[in-house]
Amino acid sequence: MADIVKNAEYKRLLQQIKARIQGSQIKAAIKVNAELLSLYWDLARMIVRKQEQSS
Repeated sequence: MADIVKNAEYKRLLQQIKARIQGSQIKAAIKVNAELLSLYWDLARMIVRKQEQSS
């Protein structure tokens, strides 16, 4: 019986670890995407300003 409890506890622990890892991966992806989006907007702004100055 102790083996069943240990196995169930171990499986639960692994599920918790996986969930934390996946949650952190999602948060990291969201932050990376937000940073890239900000970069692209800034680059576009720079290009538009340069085009306006050249006109």
